[in-house]
Amino acid sequence: MHIFDELTYINNTSLALGFFDGLHSGHKVVLNNAVHLAKKNNTTSTVITFKNHPQTLLANYKTEYILNNDEKLRMLEKTGIDNVVMLDFEDISNISAKDYIEKVLVKYFSPIAISTGFNHCFGFNKDGNSKLLQEQSKTYGYKYYEIPPFVVNGEIVSCTVIKNKIHLADFFNANKLLGYNYFFESRVEHGERIAGKLGFPSANIIYPDDKISVPFGVYFVRTEYMNKKYNGILNHGYIQRNNSKVFKTEVHILDFDKNIYGENIKISFIAKIRNQINFNNADKLKEQINRDIAFIEIYKHFLNEERKNKNVPDGN
Repeated sequence: MHIFDELTYINNTSLALGFFDGLHSGHKVVLNNAVHLAKKNNTTSTVITFKNHPQTLLANYKTEYILNNDEKLRMLEKTGIDNVVMLDFEDISNISAKDYIEKVLVKYFSPIAISTGFNHCFGFNKDGNSKLLQEQSKTYGYKYYEIPPFVVNGEIVSCTVIKNKIHLADFFNANKLLGYNYFFESRVEHGERIAGKLGFPSANIIYPDDKISVPFGVYFVRTEYMNKKYNGILNHGYIQRNNSKVFKTEVHILDFDKNIYGENIKISFIAKIRNQINFNNADKLKEQINRDIAFIEIYKHFLNEERKNKNVPDGN
């Protein structure tokens, strides 16, 4: 897959337009359509997207992402897309919708086809939409494909809905809409090794500040290290240290005994186990961790039954 950070000439390509945060199951229909049309017409497929969400400029607030750009690019490559053009939204934010079609899409890409979601908007003041793309297809000779809403269990898949579910720690339903388990990646940092003294060694990690905020609590997660996946318990939030509270994100990886300080790991959220509890007694803390492990075993059985009915994604 070729990646470009500015407009470049890619003639006679099959375009897919959108920001594609999350690359959820609805986005994949748009992308798969672009790839299919490219193969059918013996040409390339190209995604035009942006480095930062347009709302960052238009609404002047910090956007929380489901995927950062590196994660998005890796997932785009898996879809079979040939080219990705990542633009600075600010550079084209003042272009009218018609000029965007003529002076960007047609001039640089001479598209044979354009695929978008049903709610795709573009151009200054969002004055461009599916209707305009369809109308202009007759002028410029491309075929336009508007992908209708993608529905999972009666719910339209959208980034807004998914983000709301993640904010509520409803990972069972968020992951169904995504088509994979929501995740983040982090480097393992040195910690105080307090959990290790209790028999439950944990890896200290940092939750990225550009990703969707997750409620404080204790979670059933899947940890990936060196292409192998392990179940784990993630504690995310403030913990008591002497007379003060310290913010920490740490994961106890089950059936794992490797030294991974300084290594990168991937954490995928499966379910919230409980809210945080402060323990003054080490024995009570160990009892609770054992109960958390028991929860994971029960929840794994539940997920296996759900997968038989194809109601949940099978990993990332």
